[in-house]
Amino acid sequence: MIDRESILTLLDIPKENIQLFSVRHSNRAKRLIFKSSLRKGFEIVLPRIYDDNWVLETVAKRKPKIEKRITEIQDDRKVLKPTSIVLPSTGNTWKVNYREFSDESSEAIIQTSTKLEITEKPEDVFWVPFLLQKWLQNKALEYLPKRLDDVSTKLKLPYNKVRIKRQKTIWGSCSIKRNINLNRNLMLMPPEVVDYVLHHEIVHLKVLSHSSKFWKALEKSFPNYRESLTQLKHFETFTIPGWALI
Repeated sequence: MIDRESILTLLDIPKENIQLFSVRHSNRAKRLIFKSSLRKGFEIVLPRIYDDNWVLETVAKRKPKIEKRITEIQDDRKVLKPTSIVLPSTGNTWKVNYREFSDESSEAIIQTSTKLEITEKPEDVFWVPFLLQKWLQNKALEYLPKRLDDVSTKLKLPYNKVRIKRQKTIWGSCSIKRNINLNRNLMLMPPEVVDYVLHHEIVHLKVLSHSSKFWKALEKSFPNYRESLTQLKHFETFTIPGWALI
């Protein structure tokens, strides 16, 4: 029976990358499956019924792609521990220093106006992103509702409630109950892009659909929306750091 050790021997994966590789058997799988993610690493899923030689031959053929993907995951994990953080929304920058985790009661993040000192657990690559996401959530709670209030007051369109959430693909939403949701990663966007999203959601209080009437109303309240929308689409692809998405 094929197991992790037999495939590791076949692939000859470097010692430092072994922890990124796993093999499991699935009674539900009908084919050989290759999966990868930043959190779980590279995984090979073996189907319920298979021929050992066929699996080994297939894996051997994919060896260059598997090696490349594992290297990419390793590289991507390195950026989960940033040396500096910039919040373009507010114009603030922090240099990040790390200290070894020693006491459960110790403060996880110590912040000054220009520095963040973060406890780290070398055995847990996702510990720092976890702390930074909590920190970012607090920054978003401090900034986004106040800015939303400014836009709401300016346009004379009151909303009911606002929630700041962790979202991967949606920057904002507005419900029929006049509740607004905002993505905390807006803090990583320039102020003009943030303002576009806030105006977009506030205008939905007037026109809930994306009809031509909505876009005309948005242009009236935010004339440069097209430029900011183009920026937003660019930043979606290139700007959000890995620690904020994991």
